Amino acid sequence: TPYRYQYLPSHNYNYYNSTFRTHFIQIYQMSFKIEYQELVLVEANPEQARITNRNSYMSWGYPVLTIEEYIEREEILANNEFTSENFKVWVLISRTNYNSINSNNTEPIIYSQCETFKRKALITLSSGQVKEATCYCITALFTPPQYRHKGYATMMMRLLNDKLRFEYKAEFSYLYSEIGPDFYTRLGWKIFAHKEIRFDVDDKFLTVSKNSEIIIAINQSNLESVINKDCELIKKEITKLNKKSVVILPTKPAFDWLFQKTKFYSEFHSSTEDPRLFGAIILKGNNYNEEPLERFIMWNHDFKENELLIVRFRSDSQYMTKLLIHQAMQEANKFQFKRIILWNPDLSLFNISKDLNIFDGEVVERTESLPSLAWYADDDDNVNWILNEKYTWV
Repeated sequence: TPYRYQYLPSHNYNYYNSTFRTHFIQIYQMSFKIEYQELVLVEANPEQARITNRNSYMSWGYPVLTIEEYIEREEILANNEFTSENFKVWVLISRTNYNSINSNNTEPIIYSQCETFKRKALITLSSGQVKEATCYCITALFTPPQYRHKGYATMMMRLLNDKLRFEYKAEFSYLYSEIGPDFYTRLGWKIFAHKEIRFDVDDKFLTVSKNSEIIIAINQSNLESVINKDCELIKKEITKLNKKSVVILPTKPAFDWLFQKTKFYSEFHSSTEDPRLFGAIILKGNNYNEEPLERFIMWNHDFKENELLIVRFRSDSQYMTKLLIHQAMQEANKFQFKRIILWNPDLSLFNISKDLNIFDGEVVERTESLPSLAWYADDDDNVNWILNEKYTWV
């Protein structure tokens, strides 16, 4: 509208107390109301999806990737098993002009954008009943700089919240906030625990146990088996809870998506070979097929930040934790990473003092990637988020 930026007398220091300011704000707010009525949240078509990638490149791709590499990465990641039926790009766009090209042969204006991933989950009610559930991870929320601080992101998230809850019948949705807790909390996403342990990597390895433990590497040959056994154990464990809880299930397609993203970075910007190991299992006996999967670690390689990210962790003692962290330290050292990160650990399994001879670690509360969940299944959002680990992030 012509009123939005015209006639703003910024040179007049008495402007902020003037009658004109009141009149200007009334026109400004009125123009927003008219504009909001013209906007709609829709699933992006292929051309609009490419526009969203170009929009976000400078914030999320540059300078590590060229714009061509960034768009190629996004298109590859949008076309695998995890995303083929579960992935959507959403755009806030003009209701009357949301086709690929406007009538004047220009690209449509995208005021705000985001993506969703459909995930499998389990819900346990306070009665002990467990049921399979559908949830959505919301990610890649982006508003082009020229449209920020005007309410577009707020409008988009409110529309998306209603769409997921009522149209898609989701039991809950979740996201990871990069802008602190206030914005998403105000819109209905409740902040959950966001501690992490950071281990600095050095070449002083722990003394490996000479006891009967057997260490098995996790690679492509046994990855699916490990994930399936973990899911079976999760389903048994969640039935023992007496509080309303949710858990997002680890699935092989989700891990494959993470590893594919890593492979892309390693191919373009690393002189090392592609990662071949995805974690380690510790057995007390010598038969993997018969022994419960009670001690294992899975990781992902972050070549952009030079960090090894522990995406799934299961241990039953501080001693086994020490051995698992040792495996991660070896892997991180192989790629000359500077740090190992583990989200929301059970601190009872960690003693980061030197008395236990575990690598010095630091427990911190993150200020970014804050886990936030909006509960839709009923009116009581007092819910416990189980296994809020890195594997749930996309």
